[in-house]
Amino acid sequence: MPATRLGPPAKKYVGVQEFINQYSLSKANAYRILARPEMKEAIFKVGERAIRIEINKAHDIMKQLFN
Repeated sequence: MPATRLGPPAKKYVGVQEFINQYSLSKANAYRILARPEMKEAIFKVGERAIRIEINKAHDIMKQLFN
C-alpha cells in the first residue's frame, strides 16, 4: 500500500511582490495592509529587512477584515 500524506498541508510563503500581484494591490496599499496588527501572525521575517507572507493565513485574515 502506498504511503499517503496525512499531515497538514505545507505552508506557502511568498514575497511581497507576489502578494501584490496576486491581489492586484499598489505597493503602498499592500504595505498598509501588512502593517496592521492582525497581519503580524501571517508575516515571517527573513533577515533584517525582508519579509515573507504565509499566503493562506493572510488570505483568511483579509477575509475577516474586509467582509
